[in-house]
Amino acid sequence: MAGLKSWNEIAPPHLDIVNGSFDEALFAADLGLVSKGEGPQDYLDAQLFVQKTYLTANLRTALVEIGNRLAGDPAAKAVHRMQTEFGGGKTHTLLSAYHLFGNARALSRTRLARQLSSSIKDGRLPQATVVVLDGSALTPDRTKENRSPGRTLLGHLAFQLGGQEAYEGVRTEDEARQATSTAHLVALLKRYTPCLILMDETLEYLAKTITADGDQGALTTNTLVFIKELTTAVANTPGACLVATLTASHLEDFTGINHEDLLERLAKIFGRTENVITPVEGDDIFPVLHTRLFQSTGTPAQRRTVADAYGDYYAEQFGDALPAVYRDPVYRDRIEAAYPFHPELIDLLTHRWGSLSGFQRTRGALRTLAHSIKTLHAEGRVSPLIHPGDIPLHDPGVRAEILKITGGSYLAALNADIIREDSRARIEDQRRGGEVEKLRLATKLATTAFVNSFGSDKVPGASDAQMTVGVGRPGLSRGALEDVRDTVKNVAWYMRYEGGRYRFTTEPNLNKVIVERESAVPEDAIAELLEKATKSVVPAESPWRTQTDVLSSADVRDEPRLTLALLDPEHRVEPSAPGAVRDAAHRILSEYDQSGRTNKNTLVLVAPDTGALGRARALARTLAAMRELRDDVHRLKRFNQEQQADLRDRVLRAEDRLPGLLTTAYRHVFLLANGTGGSPPTTQHLDLGLPRASETVTSRVTERLRSGDGLLDRLAPAALLSDRFDLLPADVEAVEIEDLLKAFRRFPRLPKLASVEVLRGCLAEGVRRGVFGLVSGATWQAADAVIRIGEEISPNEIDFQPGTWLVRAARAQALRGSEAPPAHPSDTSSPRTGTPAAPGTREPTTSEAPAPRPPSAGPTGLRLHIADVPADKVRDVVKVAVLPFAAQGAEVRVELNVSVRSSKPIPPHVIDLVVEEGLGQLGLRAETHEQ
Repeated sequence: MAGLKSWNEIAPPHLDIVNGSFDEALFAADLGLVSKGEGPQDYLDAQLFVQKTYLTANLRTALVEIGNRLAGDPAAKAVHRMQTEFGGGKTHTLLSAYHLFGNARALSRTRLARQLSSSIKDGRLPQATVVVLDGSALTPDRTKENRSPGRTLLGHLAFQLGGQEAYEGVRTEDEARQATSTAHLVALLKRYTPCLILMDETLEYLAKTITADGDQGALTTNTLVFIKELTTAVANTPGACLVATLTASHLEDFTGINHEDLLERLAKIFGRTENVITPVEGDDIFPVLHTRLFQSTGTPAQRRTVADAYGDYYAEQFGDALPAVYRDPVYRDRIEAAYPFHPELIDLLTHRWGSLSGFQRTRGALRTLAHSIKTLHAEGRVSPLIHPGDIPLHDPGVRAEILKITGGSYLAALNADIIREDSRARIEDQRRGGEVEKLRLATKLATTAFVNSFGSDKVPGASDAQMTVGVGRPGLSRGALEDVRDTVKNVAWYMRYEGGRYRFTTEPNLNKVIVERESAVPEDAIAELLEKATKSVVPAESPWRTQTDVLSSADVRDEPRLTLALLDPEHRVEPSAPGAVRDAAHRILSEYDQSGRTNKNTLVLVAPDTGALGRARALARTLAAMRELRDDVHRLKRFNQEQQADLRDRVLRAEDRLPGLLTTAYRHVFLLANGTGGSPPTTQHLDLGLPRASETVTSRVTERLRSGDGLLDRLAPAALLSDRFDLLPADVEAVEIEDLLKAFRRFPRLPKLASVEVLRGCLAEGVRRGVFGLVSGATWQAADAVIRIGEEISPNEIDFQPGTWLVRAARAQALRGSEAPPAHPSDTSSPRTGTPAAPGTREPTTSEAPAPRPPSAGPTGLRLHIADVPADKVRDVVKVAVLPFAAQGAEVRVELNVSVRSSKPIPPHVIDLVVEEGLGQLGLRAETHEQ
């Protein structure tokens, strides 16, 4: 992909991640369990734990401060409050302090201990007595689970500091569940210094006291008093240190309890003496994730190469369409630091999911990422980075984490739009094929919208920019990305686009409601829409009379005027086998009802393409369903104003698109042609290709026939005498002009005349220029015949009635002069009058007639050089300088050199999408050189 290696080639995951054997408990560290000797070995084994710990700058500062306090440094802070969000900060910091200072001697030679010792008083880690007061593991009564005789935090503290002996000193207060004095606590702490007290899930313990106290409040109050006295006592006892976390991970489990009030009271207590610790802050999370999930993340040069490629991609492909933050050089540094994750993915977990109570920040995020890496690696998904859109929602482990925060109600949306093989996004990928299917671009875009639909943001969902960075990668064009994105919006059943954001809901969107309604649309409603739209794309414009739904020859009158008829959809063309429709068209063109068609050269048929007609029918069905929904006032109330406006817009867009689809569908033209040399006419098939905007079937047929001289708006006088037209054979002196007109209407070997005025103008010009004469009378040789040649004549004077002849120029001049002209070689007796002959019925020439004079010899090869053609004249140049040669049967090849100059940069996607892909569809390619 743009020459970049896939992330798993550079950053191999740990083997247990790759093979899926990882223990999810590894991502669920619990201080209370570890203090009881329970939990995964990675957390119980102090040596193994410190070996796998990544020391962030903030974590180092916190541990050094705690170490100095325990070493007796009076300047070191005594009370610390943990303030953490997503990223492994809270519990990991508590466990680090638990192992390092509870096992200082055993860990003194580890790398982590050496990193810390140089900054701690006396140059070594102090060994301390560690007390763990974990609110999730303790209960406010005497139970075996507490592993202590204590009933209050005071009793647990004393027992863990000095065993039964120390507990006996506080038994009275503990059994009465009362607090003690600050002086008493100071004396207790001094006896066992250095001592480290770790309080976790404090708010959860307070919630338990409310339940245990029967809502009387005394136990809760006494607990808060004890915590206050403890913070004061620790602050006044050298060598004593308290590290606490105030919030709880499971506040949602304690319904009816005023968490905010308790938290506020706790914050005031600690605020008097606290030092706030934020061990993992901002992008510190990146190396934490790397340590836990990957064996390595490659070299700095490898990571920088990827970062620069993405930075260039965002700037060149999207420019101002992306916020400046993504194009800033600093963002390249973030990409490098987050590798192999895209920073947007980690930001999603941090700022959106990390704020949700159902998502357990570090634990949920690590489990989600571990399952994602496992599945992406196993499926061989190749990508320079892991984006939000790459999250494999079809993986059971990932889906389980997602549903914890979304609830089971979103499973229907996942199944319908993303994870199943027949989901809407998957079907769109398969429909498009190629690079889109390979990347699963539609699925990734839907995934990006889904994972951005949850969080604490006031406006949920993914913006256009977030959709772009959620899937965009070097090598993927902006045009393709945005086209697929807009399509997904229109095909997904549970994704909505509201307020400039794409998001999923549990309610079916307009797409699904419309699809449900489509199944109930009657066929006659579809037929009515198609009939009306079809008539609009074949207007009766000069020079055509038009009609639709032609099924048989009897449906089209045999008239001496140009008729453009659209075949019934039953006669639709399969591109791979157009023969059947050609045969049907031939019968209609050649016959009228049960007899032969006289005016064979006035009728043109157009048949629909099967695929395009199917799309038009589908749109007509959708339009009918949308109109019905728009008019259903009761059902419409279920949608908000923005959705109702969207429905109205969709109806208008469908009404505009349907004629265009039908114009595209009716692209197969059938007409009679040839029929020279005695052979019967054959049916010619012309494929009009794809239409331009605003074109109609009528205008397309007219332009195609005109471009190949099949339809004439002007006729050169000499053409009437040419061998090609064969209207006046060499042995014939004259022909009635009425028969000339009939010939153009009857014989498919001749071009079609846009109107009778074309022939009138041709005859008037021929007379004026002396190409031939017009003679009017009983016969063209009558003594009183009116002879006109070499003079001006108005076309309006020419009437196609019996008694007017076109006469060869020499004979007309002779008739006008006083001296009889030389006899025509074939005129051995009396001059002959001709009638244009049908193929195979030409009158024989006399044996004395010489062979017709051969035409002047011309070149067999020609090369034209036409320079400086503006864009708006290219089509005209092809029409006048290319197609006439092709119409003569010559082999014509055109080489185009296109020079483009623009006052502003040409967007790369224009070149990629319009030029390269457009020419590719024609089987051509262009060599592009920047100037």
